[in-house]
Parts: sequence; structure tokens; C-alpha cells
Amino acid sequence: GYDGNYDFPSGSVYPPEVPYVPMRIMLAMFGAAMVPLAWFTAVELHLSPKACHLLTLMTLCDLAWICISRFILLDSMLLFFTFTTVFTMAKFNNQQWRPFSFDWWLWLGLTGWSIGCVVSVKWVGFFVTALVGAYTIEDLWEKFGDLKMPIRVYIKHWIARGLCLIVLPAIVYMASFKAHFMLLSHSGSGDSQMSSLFQANLVGNDFATNPLEIAIGSKVTFKNVGYGGGLLHSHVQTYPVGSLQQQVTCYHYKDDNNNFNLVRPWGHREYNPNEDIEFLKDGDVIRFQHASTMRNLHAHQVPAPVTKENWEISGYGNATTGDHNDLWQLEVVDDIILGNKKHLKDRIRSLTTRVRFRHLTLGCYMVAANAVLPAWGFKQVEVSCDKDNNPKNKHTWWNVESHWNDRLPSGNQKLYKSPFFADFLHLNVAMMTSNNALVPDPDKEDILASTPSEWPWLHTGLRMCGWGDDQIKFYLLGHPLI
Repeated sequence: GYDGNYDFPSGSVYPPEVPYVPMRIMLAMFGAAMVPLAWFTAVELHLSPKACHLLTLMTLCDLAWICISRFILLDSMLLFFTFTTVFTMAKFNNQQWRPFSFDWWLWLGLTGWSIGCVVSVKWVGFFVTALVGAYTIEDLWEKFGDLKMPIRVYIKHWIARGLCLIVLPAIVYMASFKAHFMLLSHSGSGDSQMSSLFQANLVGNDFATNPLEIAIGSKVTFKNVGYGGGLLHSHVQTYPVGSLQQQVTCYHYKDDNNNFNLVRPWGHREYNPNEDIEFLKDGDVIRFQHASTMRNLHAHQVPAPVTKENWEISGYGNATTGDHNDLWQLEVVDDIILGNKKHLKDRIRSLTTRVRFRHLTLGCYMVAANAVLPAWGFKQVEVSCDKDNNPKNKHTWWNVESHWNDRLPSGNQKLYKSPFFADFLHLNVAMMTSNNALVPDPDKEDILASTPSEWPWLHTGLRMCGWGDDQIKFYLLGHPLI
């Protein structure tokens, strides 16, 4: 089977170890199944035999559907479950003459199951959910006007639809994520979209074996707790506006530029690896020193490049040069495992302790609220200093993710358990954030590019590949006769 190592780059030739033939067969079966579904749906809609044949032939001969079913994509599954939703809704509608019978419950439940499946494949499946919702509202409105129906029976209709068309799809949707978490249990390149605690439970991830308690002299990475949050990051490139100093951003992938050293403030003794270990606690003041460039994490009264009402955060100075604007105070929020910060026993833990970073001079808080930098910032998330002290703003919360300190003992994975519902919500917000970041590339727009409004009228088709001389070319175009 597929081992997950091949990431399907566009236009490349499949290597021998990728089982692309079974993959294509499986997805093509979903596409082929749409044809009999079209027939049975037409029958349930009480169309004439000629209309049933015509609708089925139109489904069979649609060029776009034939083409899309050949690809290793989710679209054929999406279309299949869209068809099943309409089919089961039509079957349920034909059981309205005997409400609350076994067949009535069966097809109402299967409609909810199908909604859960289509939304689990892609969020665009919510469009067919809207169709079922409109039908349900119209149906309940008609029943509301039926003066012969007892109010108790009418309430039962509401409860039945709430259970089958809202609760059941939600259960199916969440179950798909539970299966996803169970099957995809190994660490990979996209881990950092998830919370640090979730990553610590993946096979091949070493977060849980890192030292538990944070100390001066440790090298760490910081993960933003807010949904869709990334890793605190800096690189040698500078801001083209504002202070012109080194950029500080949030980055969603693991990189050496995410590493920071925890050092004492200016004027205090330098770190000595032979001295007693000094663990960090709530209220401590420290410096964050970027491990790759040795710049200090710095804030000053310069407007941030995107969020102008916040102050800019930059990389400034080096191991021996800096000022009071490099100092940050740690404010512990809580601990995911231990709860209230009073249970921490004055020691900040990796992965589970959530902390806010307050700039000692300006009094602002380090925040990464998903404001995206322009191309000069590599489309990474802006990190700035928020003047508003809002303790409930999770985009000002951070936790230590990776932690290196040879003087401290390794942690214990048994201490880290990630709750399913927290992981479920986090991944859904991460998906939404990733989808919102997908914008058209103006460099790839040409006379063959199309918009959704053009597709129903066959004015322009949909390009599915590049146009290199050595590439096989696919172009989705609806059948003119259909």
C-alpha cells in the first residue's frame, strides 16, 4: 500500500512503489457509481422513463465527470456522496405518508449519514447540506400549517430532524477525524499545524522525551497557542519598512530558525553550564536570543508592518550588544495537565504550560494573530506587540514545544495526553486557516484560467495541470450537448 512518503508533485512520474493503479480504481468506482445513483434518484423523483434514461445518460457522458474520476483526487468521492444525499432525501420524501415508520427513520437517518460523509470529504459538501436544510425548512413549514397535526407530533418531527440531520452528521464528521488520528499516527512535515501536545503523542516525535522543566540556558522553540498558530521564527532578512531590523515571524514548519536560547537580562551574570540549574517561573524576566543569528527578540515604539496599532517586534543586537527593549517578563496563564498555575510549584513546563510574554518596558504582549506579511515576509504570520492587555486572547499565549538542555533529565510521554475534542477543533481551525491562505497566483493567470461563474455556461473550462512540453495535459470541459 501507499507508505505516505510520496507527496504527488504536479506533473511528475509515479515511482514504482506508489500503488497508483489501485488508488485510481478505487476513486473511479465512486465516479462509476454515480450513474446508477442518477437513475434511482430520477425514479424516486417520479420522472418519466424517458427522463430517467436521459438523466442517466447525461451523467454517464459528462466529460468533466469522466475526466475528474480518473484522478487521485477527492472530487469523485465528493460527487458520489452528493448524489447519495440527494437520493436518500428523495427516498425519505416518499416515506412522508407514513411518518415515524421504520423506513421513514431509515431514510432520514441515511440522509444524515450521507451529509456527514460528504462534509467529511470536503467542506464544499456544505452546499448539498444547504439543499437538505432548505427542503427540511419547507417541509416543517407545511406541517406547521397542518391544523390537524397535534403539537406533540409536530415537536417529534423537529426532534427527529435535529437528531438525524444535525447530531448524526456531526457524529459521522467527528468519527472521520477520530479514524484519521488513529490511522495517521506517525510524525510528518505538517505536524506543526497541530498543538504541541498532539504532536508529542505521534510516533517518531521526540517532544515528550525532551526535558520537562524549563531553565536558563535551555534552547527552545515556542508554539503559539491560538488556533492556526505557528512557531516563533526569525531569519536574516530585514523589514523593508519600520526599523529595518531583522524580521520576526510565525512559521508553520519546523526549521532551525525557530530555535531560541533563554538567557538572563543585561546586567546579570552570564550563564555558566557548571552553576546550579535556575528553573524559570512565573514573573521571571529573561532575554530570547535567536540561536542562528544571535539577535535578541526586541520590541520598540515603531508600528508593526501590517497591524499598525501594535508595536513592531524585531531581531536586534547580538550576544554582547542590546538594550532594555530586549527584556520580556513571563506571565503564566495555566497548565493543560495541572490546571491552575498555582499547581506548577514555581516551574514552567514544556508542552503543557501556557505563558504570555510581556515586554518589560512597553507593557505590551507578544501576539501572532494570523495577520499575514507581504511577499517580502514570505507570506509568514506577523508577530507584533499588542498594547491591549487581554488575558483571554489565546494568540498572546505561547508554550514551549521543542526543548534541549543536556543538564536536565528526559521527560516521560505518560505525562502528555491530548484530548480528542481539543485536537478536533484545532485541526478544523488549521484547515480553515490554510484554505483562507489559498489565493490565486497572478503569475499563473492566462487566457485559459477560469472562474466558477464561467463553468455552468461552458464559456471556459478548468485547467487541471501545467502546460510544459513534457506534461500530459488535462482540461475539464462540460459536454456541449449536456
